[in-house]
Amino acid sequence: MNEEIDVNITSFYETQSIAVPEPFQDFFSHFYYAANRTVHPIHKKLIPSFQTILVFNLGNRISFAFENDNYFDAPNSLILGPIKKSIEYTLSPGAEMLVANFKWDAFYRFFGQSLKSYKEFIKQPDDLVKEACFQDLWLQLRKAETLQKKVTLLLDFSLPYLRERELGSARIIDGNEPNSVKKIAAESGYSERNVQLNYQKYLGFSDKELNRYQRFKKAIECLTLFNGKPESVDWLDIVTQCGYYDQSHLIHDFNFFIHLSPSHYLKLQENICMTTL
Repeated sequence: MNEEIDVNITSFYETQSIAVPEPFQDFFSHFYYAANRTVHPIHKKLIPSFQTILVFNLGNRISFAFENDNYFDAPNSLILGPIKKSIEYTLSPGAEMLVANFKWDAFYRFFGQSLKSYKEFIKQPDDLVKEACFQDLWLQLRKAETLQKKVTLLLDFSLPYLRERELGSARIIDGNEPNSVKKIAAESGYSERNVQLNYQKYLGFSDKELNRYQRFKKAIECLTLFNGKPESVDWLDIVTQCGYYDQSHLIHDFNFFIHLSPSHYLKLQENICMTTL
């Protein structure tokens, strides 16, 4: 458990999305920073991103919960993902966290493996590298005086672990998006089964799961334009734009991914976080 830190007299909730320098853009989509400088807990819901994330707990208590499971306290560092369904989290007063968001196969290239379940998490990332380097990094991040210094420390730490993309992964990822299994199989001569296994190996999910998520993500992006006003939404237009059969199909996907209806999601947008590749 972390030692308690006094809450800053200035009361506000700070969040920042930090861009990634060009040499690292193949590995990280962005870094995210949040600090609760209020006197009350901050409750948030993280929408699925199909990314794996590395979380550093740099202040007071932070707790997470998968769907309707019980909350668990975050250790100093934690790996979650791929995030296929929503995750709820609470930052207590004085809590502070820094999050690295891995792109596509970057977690595999960093650690040499992928996580398969959205409920899978690793409380001790040092177990993956067989040394106490993450604990040392956590100590340095705590001492760093500015957010920029923290990000620089994390990037410098990452350099020795960033491997070149394997051929099997390169067949899947073409530019910024993975290719479909059928396309890869047709072009490579490998069976669809073989390609699907590589999807799971390098990305931690199937192309069927990814296609469903991308349809849902497009719906989320469309709904953000309505500023929390469900009465102004043309639901038939959303259904058509995003490739759903009908409105019940749209509602089913929202319940599957975030346990909210589309209209309920609109009303709660300010308490929902989304990170995308």
